[in-house]
Amino acid sequence: MNGSVEFRPVQKRGLTLHILLGVLLAGAGGFLLWLAFQQRIGGLLILCLFGALLFLAALTFIAYRGYAMAHASYTIEREGLRIRWGLRREDVPLTEIEWVRPIDELMSPLQMPVLAMPGAYLGASNHPDLGEVEFIASDREAMVIVETVNQILVLSPEEPEEFIHSFQRTLEMGSIAPIEAFSAQPAEFIQNVLANRYARTTLISSLLLTLALAVITGLIIPARASVSMGINAQGIQLDPVPGSSLLILPILGTFSFIGDVLVGLYLYRKPEFQKTAFMLWTAGVATPVLLLIALFLMVL
Repeated sequence: MNGSVEFRPVQKRGLTLHILLGVLLAGAGGFLLWLAFQQRIGGLLILCLFGALLFLAALTFIAYRGYAMAHASYTIEREGLRIRWGLRREDVPLTEIEWVRPIDELMSPLQMPVLAMPGAYLGASNHPDLGEVEFIASDREAMVIVETVNQILVLSPEEPEEFIHSFQRTLEMGSIAPIEAFSAQPAEFIQNVLANRYARTTLISSLLLTLALAVITGLIIPARASVSMGINAQGIQLDPVPGSSLLILPILGTFSFIGDVLVGLYLYRKPEFQKTAFMLWTAGVATPVLLLIALFLMVL
C-alpha cells in the first residue's frame, strides 16, 4: 500500500439527528423571538429573549457538531494516521501505534462521554482496563479502538473491518519516514486566535459593542410607547410601531456577531485566508456601531 486510504466516519444517523435538532432549535428560537415582539415591556419579554438566545446558542453548537462530522476523515498512510474532525487535528506516527481492534473485543463495555449522541461521540471517559479513552467517533456500532504510545482513541469508520485490515497491512509494511506527532483541539485553536492582538481586540470590541447595543435598547424601549423605524423610498416617515420593535436591532447585531465570529474562525485556520478573517472581525465592530447610530436616529 504505497498511497493513503481515507475512511469517512459513519454519518447517516448522525446527520439525520443533527438536522432534526437544528430545525427544532431554529423553530423554537424563531417562535420565541416572534413572541417577544408581541409582548409589552415586562418579565415575559425578557424570558422570551433569554430563551431565544439559549436556543440560538444551542443551534450554533449543533451546527458545528454536524459540520465537523460531515467533513471528518480518518486517513491511513504508511507514515501514520491522520484524523480530521472540525477544529480537531490528530497526526499519529505509525511507529507510535501499538494495535487496532474492534470495540466488541473489550471485556468491559466503554462508557460514553458526556453529551455524546449519534454523530458526535466526542470527549473522554475512563475504562477499567484501558484507563482514559478519547472518543472521536460518530456511531457506536462501528467503533474501533486505536492504542498509541500516549493515548487510546475510539474511531468509527464506515467500514470498520476494512479499516482494521488496512491498518494491519500498513503496520506490516512498516514506515520509512513517520509523520510528526501533532495534536490540535478547539480550545487550543481559540487560544491561538486570541493570542493575536488584532483578532483579540476586534473580537472583544464587537462583543462589548453588541452587549452595549442590547443594554441601551433595553433602556430606551420603556420610555418609548411607539417609534418610527425610518423613512420609505419617497422620503416619508414610516408610521409609528410599538417601541418593542426596536428589539430588531440587538437581534440583528447578535446574528451578525455570531456569523462574523464563526466564519472568521473558519477562515483563520488557513494562513492565506487570515486577512479575510480580520476583515470580517473588523466588520463585526462596525455593525453594532452602525446599529447604535440607527437606534439614536430613530429615537431623537
